[in-house]
Amino acid sequence: MRIGELSTRTGVSVRSLRYYEQQLLVEPQRTSAGHRIYVI
Repeated sequence: MRIGELSTRTGVSVRSLRYYEQQLLVEPQRTSAGHRIYVI
């Protein structure tokens, strides 16, 4: 799922999810276009 959908489902802001990624707490996969894909 994309970052916006994950944010909606979990109640965590997109900004926080990107921060978690920066801190290496989550590591989303990337599409060939560079979009983040989160697998839960």
